[in-house]
Amino acid sequence: MNLIKKFIPYKVILLRRELLPLWRKMTKKNMKPKRNIPILHLHLTDHCNLNCKGCDNFSPLSPEVFTDISVFENDCAKMANLTNWRIDEIQLLGGEPLLHPHITSFMEIARKYFPVNTINIVSNGTLLKKQKEEFWKSCRENNIHIIVTKYPINIDFKGIEQHVKVQGVSFSYYGNTESVDKTMQCTPLDMEGKQDPRDSFLRCSRANRCVSLDNGKIYPCSLIPYVKYFNKHFDKNLVISSGDYLNINKAENIDEILNFVSKPAPFCRYCNIKGTIWDIGYGVSKKEISEWTGTNS
Repeated sequence: MNLIKKFIPYKVILLRRELLPLWRKMTKKNMKPKRNIPILHLHLTDHCNLNCKGCDNFSPLSPEVFTDISVFENDCAKMANLTNWRIDEIQLLGGEPLLHPHITSFMEIARKYFPVNTINIVSNGTLLKKQKEEFWKSCRENNIHIIVTKYPINIDFKGIEQHVKVQGVSFSYYGNTESVDKTMQCTPLDMEGKQDPRDSFLRCSRANRCVSLDNGKIYPCSLIPYVKYFNKHFDKNLVISSGDYLNINKAENIDEILNFVSKPAPFCRYCNIKGTIWDIGYGVSKKEISEWTGTNS
């Protein structure tokens, strides 16, 4: 598939990307419960060392936040018990996960509770060459794959790729960023929450696909658990209600989770998917509200 992508004109890729939301709405694919959780997001940090503008995890607005290892282990243990490993991919990410000083412990815990699942570290790659042998040994022993988003910054990504492979660890680039410059997009937040939640959910690329687990709660996307940093920084009140998450300590089985993430959340009313602004260019965040709203208000 990656080889095929190299021969597809970028204009075709862009056109497909802009048409996908409409196709998702027409087919209602986001509202069809899946057999497995496609991608489970587990944050190791909330902050990042790149601070890209408009980051949909709100990392530029986050203080230094490192996930507590005991909370992480409790979440992994409960999810493993609930899902019986019916998770296609587990992503350890952030923020920038390599900022966590105890990342190897998180890798070992994740593999302990998910012995048969694909586990990936999703990183910007800037800190990979600084990792000690302990990190690489843990990657090899726990079969951890490295996925790097190749941002258009002045860094030797080819050298990073070679360094990882020399360590005997598998490596790939996120999406098509190996051959195409990473650009940013803005899915505007509607401060008044007047969007149709069902319409937003049906069009959303994250919906019923990327599930976030944070401190014992399942969220249908990464915006909801981390919008608290946006609210605090800009003194806003995008409300998170009890309908926006599922407490895994009260869930009975994976089907309850799969049904929950296949339905619009109340928070979807804040996402103006129809108004998505494509290819706004890469840059460092100035922490301006327009990066997340598309306007200056």
